[in-house]
Amino acid sequence: MGSEEPLEEAITEALADAATGPEERNTEQVLTATAHLSLQRAIDLLALAGSDDEGSEPGALADLVAFCARATTYWAEKTGEGARGDGVAFFAWLKDVKEDDEFLDRLHDEVADWERRTDRGTAVASPRQWESFALESGLPARAIRAVHRLRALHVSTRTRPLAAGVRRWAARPLALLMGDVMGYFAERGTLDAPGRIVERIAGSIDEAARDAALRGEPLVILAHSMGGNIVHDVLSHFRPDVRIDLLVTVGTQVGLFEELKLFASSDRKVPNAYRPKADAPPNVGRWLNVLDRSDPLAFAAAPVFAGAEDVVFRTGAWWAHTGYLTSCDFHSRLARRVGQPT
Repeated sequence: MGSEEPLEEAITEALADAATGPEERNTEQVLTATAHLSLQRAIDLLALAGSDDEGSEPGALADLVAFCARATTYWAEKTGEGARGDGVAFFAWLKDVKEDDEFLDRLHDEVADWERRTDRGTAVASPRQWESFALESGLPARAIRAVHRLRALHVSTRTRPLAAGVRRWAARPLALLMGDVMGYFAERGTLDAPGRIVERIAGSIDEAARDAALRGEPLVILAHSMGGNIVHDVLSHFRPDVRIDLLVTVGTQVGLFEELKLFASSDRKVPNAYRPKADAPPNVGRWLNVLDRSDPLAFAAAPVFAGAEDVVFRTGAWWAHTGYLTSCDFHSRLARRVGQPT
């Protein structure tokens, strides 16, 4: 979905850079060191740290999202989505930043100044500007909390072996996915007696379809991981009458599960000499399947389904499977990809 720049190494390199030097400095330069390599990666890291903070007041996450979205728009338009450069080599003001608190203040000022000079504060919303939420001036409190969280996480990563940390983070989602898979297929139910999960997801889709029809808007479904498998099962078997304008599956196993013929609509006679691929759900207008090649739980869909489009997004995260939806760059690129023809 974007640049071929190997940003998956950016965080590792930035943390390694930040770990050098005096003890009093290294925990205060996690964002700064990352921004020197890629400003967008630093914005994503800020969003990731802030989204995992459950101790903030209501509305704090929305403020952080708005700030990171504005910063992402600033980065994308200044650099041509990284095509013209990035990091300290492109943003000269980064040379003057010494620590993360100062980085946040300067990033806020640079974004606000850019918006004023480009009339972003008063411009009518357009597809290129829809992510700006007119946040009042001043840094979101959650952004400041995120910096403190990053410092604590950085110290903990230096006190334990990296391999052990990766195994710990990977074990939980893998175990949960296995439980989700077995639980869902054991209790999926039938058309006459659908299971609780099918009823809940199908009910949400029905409600969204009614709202979309009333508003005259397209119906879009975004599904991550096991959610993509369930949505495919529901649309292809339990709700084939609901028209979906756009289906986006992210880090899913839909292609794998179809090859294993686990879906209620799966046909064991396909593929064959006449039908090399299974049919995508006919009630889906367009299907984008997003995967990071470093995500062991993400599978391609286009080689298995006729009509599916596979697009690659590099999360840059150590555990890529959970790195898609917390990345501002992911949402920005997805919005532009949706606006492009098939």
